Amino acid sequence: MSVLVVLRGNSGSGKSTVARALQQELGAVWIEQDYFRRTVLGETGNYPPLSVELIEQSAALALRHGRTVIMEGMFNPRSYSGCFCRLRDGHTGRSLFYAWELSLDETLRRHATRPDKRSDFGEKQMRSWYHGWDPLEGISEQRITAPEGLEATVARILADVRGG
Repeated sequence: MSVLVVLRGNSGSGKSTVARALQQELGAVWIEQDYFRRTVLGETGNYPPLSVELIEQSAALALRHGRTVIMEGMFNPRSYSGCFCRLRDGHTGRSLFYAWELSLDETLRRHATRPDKRSDFGEKQMRSWYHGWDPLEGISEQRITAPEGLEATVARILADVRGG
């Protein structure tokens, strides 16, 4: 049965790294918010309705076809809470929601370890994007904190997906 896994957090938190590891382990569909917004739609603004709808419809389609879906992005709660409630309520499998709760200093530290992303954006942009803990409305999210490293985070989510 398909499972919906949503990974939310500030830029630099580790969402993409975890999503990539989960996709490799589960053979899941990976819906990366930035890829849909920037590459598919060529958008640069924040959360235009078209990108929210495309992301939601893509996830719903994959779930209807029995695929496990990993959705990864910042996913602003004001724009995406409704989308995630509809996805959760619209499929018969489990829906698992995770959000990183990291300080700005920790996200900047993590970003500094990513040479491929350091050239794309820096501390100034990250400071303007940072929201701290910003929960979804109507959805309970499991928190991922700084002490929980990559391996532990991936292991925890895999156990949840597999029902363990």
